[in-house]
Amino acid sequence: MKKKPLQVVLHAREPSLVEFTVGDRVQLDRLTLSPHGYVAERHGKLLEPGVTTLALAEGQYFFKTLADTHLRVICGGVETSASTNGTKNPFPDPPAQPPPPGGLGDEPEGEPPQLTVQ
Repeated sequence: MKKKPLQVVLHAREPSLVEFTVGDRVQLDRLTLSPHGYVAERHGKLLEPGVTTLALAEGQYFFKTLADTHLRVICGGVETSASTNGTKNPFPDPPAQPPPPGGLGDEPEGEPPQLTVQ
């Protein structure tokens, strides 16, 4: 069964230290608001599979993953939202709420990865 990508939005309410445990390579983008919507800029290097600790400045962040992911907030304040919607626009308006259950877009139904937050 094909997994659907999990789209995760992080909102750091204050400077925060966060530990990511990922099962695949992940690109973390910082979202900045422009007159035409949100613009993504890569935040640091790609996160390799395993455990990575990152300092996040206040702001919005976004990543996609096909594997289960664990997020642990070491200090600071981070809110998360995750969805498996199939829209072609990868940047939901942060902080986004998960869409209602059911298939959206042109991707077949699949088993979504899990996000756990500690």
